[in-house]
Amino acid sequence: MINQRFNLEDYTLPIIISQEGRDIATQFALRHPKGSKREQVYLNTLAVWSVNCYLEWMQIATELEASDSWNPIIQLCANVADLQVKGVGRLECRPVREKQQMVSIPPEVTIDRIGYVVVRIFDHLKTAEILGFVKTITQEMLPLGQLQPIEGLLVDLHSPQPAEFQIPVRLSLWLRDEWEGLWQSIYRQPAFGLRSSSRSDEDFVQGAKLIDLKMQLGSQSVVLWVALTPETEGRIAVRVRLYPAPQDRYLPPNVELILLSETGDILSEVQSRLQDNYIQLPRFRGTPQEQFSITVRLRDASITERFIF
Repeated sequence: MINQRFNLEDYTLPIIISQEGRDIATQFALRHPKGSKREQVYLNTLAVWSVNCYLEWMQIATELEASDSWNPIIQLCANVADLQVKGVGRLECRPVREKQQMVSIPPEVTIDRIGYVVVRIFDHLKTAEILGFVKTITQEMLPLGQLQPIEGLLVDLHSPQPAEFQIPVRLSLWLRDEWEGLWQSIYRQPAFGLRSSSRSDEDFVQGAKLIDLKMQLGSQSVVLWVALTPETEGRIAVRVRLYPAPQDRYLPPNVELILLSETGDILSEVQSRLQDNYIQLPRFRGTPQEQFSITVRLRDASITERFIF
């Protein structure tokens, strides 16, 4: 049998990191405490910048500033290096240093990604190499030898997933204190700054996710908050709120928070007014394996999160 093993070094793609790219990485890094977080943000930014340059050369439209990796709050909350590909989804761009033979994949980026590109950042920080990609991740440490040639990524990007495709968030895991993707327990992530939570809320399992709407709302982000209370016969009571991001006092007016059934029917909705510091849907209940969705919408722009009990 002919050996068709992929030789990594035969397919690497060199990228010159411009001064602009290094300046942005420095700007992002200096917003965070000294130490490992600064280095993490700096390298992640260079990796995303390099992949963005490659896709621009290939005439594939991206939305760099709409990516979570370009949001300072999400940078602080999670180890993300995503690049939003217009009309397709989020591509994760993971950096490795010289001589590293494996790349670490943080748990928070193992869902809601269309693929994973690995970028080698050289020690002088002026050049990089795109090493290859994989479509899915099943391990926390990925050997570089398992990467596929980057050219295969272009085929995937020209075959976008349906807009409605999304892996639902499994709420039963929250009750075991297990969290996926960018959803986090608010007790572990005080950076969310949920100022309006009352003392009675402490009895609930509470998760939150920062949603970036900056392409529609300038620099505006919002926090989606979901609280769970187990009841009898396996039922779970749910409360859903939308808060402003920590740096903002109020939600933007006319933002809609919508509860949808598994079939897409609107079950309830609420809209923010001027100077609302949060909005909340009526409490509802679900049973195991039942699904629902929450949509955050402003005029023609919307983001939907799917859930399963």
